[in-house]
Amino acid sequence: MENNKETRVRFAPSPTGYLHIGGARTALFNYVFAKGRNGKFLLRIEDTDTERSKKEYTEQIIRSLEWLGIKHDEDIVFQSERFGKYKEYADKLLKDRKAYRCFCTKEEIEEKKKNNPKWKYDRKCLNLSQEKIEQNLKEGKPYTIRLKLPDTEIKFYDHVRGEMKFHSKDFEDFIIVRSNGVPIYQFTVVIDDYEMGITHVIRGDDHLSNTPKQILIYQALGFDIPEFAHIPLILGQDKKRLSKRHGATSVEEYRENGFLPEALVNFIALLGWSPGDDREMLSLEEIIKEFSLERINKSPAVFDYKKALWLNGKYISTKSNDYLFPYFKQSFEKHGIAIERNEKTEKILELLKTRVKTLNEFYDFGYYFFKDPETYDEKGINKYFKKENSKEILNKLIEIFEKTEPFTEEKLEETLRSEAEKMELSAAKLIHPLRLAITGYTVSPGIFETAVLIGRENCIRRIKKALDFLSQNE
Repeated sequence: MENNKETRVRFAPSPTGYLHIGGARTALFNYVFAKGRNGKFLLRIEDTDTERSKKEYTEQIIRSLEWLGIKHDEDIVFQSERFGKYKEYADKLLKDRKAYRCFCTKEEIEEKKKNNPKWKYDRKCLNLSQEKIEQNLKEGKPYTIRLKLPDTEIKFYDHVRGEMKFHSKDFEDFIIVRSNGVPIYQFTVVIDDYEMGITHVIRGDDHLSNTPKQILIYQALGFDIPEFAHIPLILGQDKKRLSKRHGATSVEEYRENGFLPEALVNFIALLGWSPGDDREMLSLEEIIKEFSLERINKSPAVFDYKKALWLNGKYISTKSNDYLFPYFKQSFEKHGIAIERNEKTEKILELLKTRVKTLNEFYDFGYYFFKDPETYDEKGINKYFKKENSKEILNKLIEIFEKTEPFTEEKLEETLRSEAEKMELSAAKLIHPLRLAITGYTVSPGIFETAVLIGRENCIRRIKKALDFLSQNE
């Protein structure tokens, strides 16, 4: 079922909260689908819920989309500015007798449903006389507007789920305008999608139950019906709906937590979609080229925060020092360490960028280049500081550092290996205690490169501090 018109899709968030990962994925799928077909991606803010909608959420949604590189092609449509338009269409349906005023009170409806949970609206107000309607209006009785449903089968093709069938008898004559004059979601969406020229509606499958109702509204208004694709939800690894307990959920949090936008785009693209091969790193341009609705999985995607971190680390490792240095500098300055860009800091950044998973981790992974470790890794203490010859090894390391000339990586490694051989020990027996003494960790970048960047005097002081630690914990 292909449409020859220009492809036009939309992302339509409600500004009642921040843009979350599920919403970002929906926006991305719409965007790449449109761009792959030389179409348009539009943004609509569904802010008819005036109590819960907030300007700050609208601004954050727009900011998050821009950060991800998902740019809308035309002016943003705000539903709150279109109430007059919705009223026009509601009046048209009343005039065409495809909708009717319902004067039943909320209390009456609730009472009938309480007595019979399966009860559907009985069309009590469908055939009210014009005289009765005018009398009720004159008395100021509140009313809703209900859509008069035809007896019909509702069929549509879903690009993810395949052929779908419903019947109008499964629904009641549902309300399209509330008694306070505010139109419901189903009604505004149809009007906006029609007036925006939307050809494909790509959204979460939590909206699937809305689709038959919306098709009935399209038909009542005489509108062309767009094509549909309903994307399965994102679940946590416990197979429950994604929430904060599974990790950060809003795009803003990922940005604040040190994620690169291209890494997050790559990650969310692979939540329930695949390029058809085993590639794990894909640029936005590659996703646009490869994307198709038919490759979206029918089953829910499983969110894996560790995978997101791994992917982000991969992207960071490919970035230039020019790009990364401001983040590197900021990470240390947050902890009171001023950083200047020079040969030493360039080398440190080069070592760390293949190790960090986020832009915020430069300090955590490399603070020891600038200040002495305050603690030592507990497993490392047991493994390298509690041997019978631990003090002997640390004293030997001090001697090695004092006599190595010139103090370079190559010379330091040559001296250490030579001394280890004289002691009839493997070089590792000296290297591991050295790493723990000067970094506090059992893992670091290359130890000789690390030691030279820390500096001879700093290393000697730290090894002596390690000896003091051994003496105090004997």
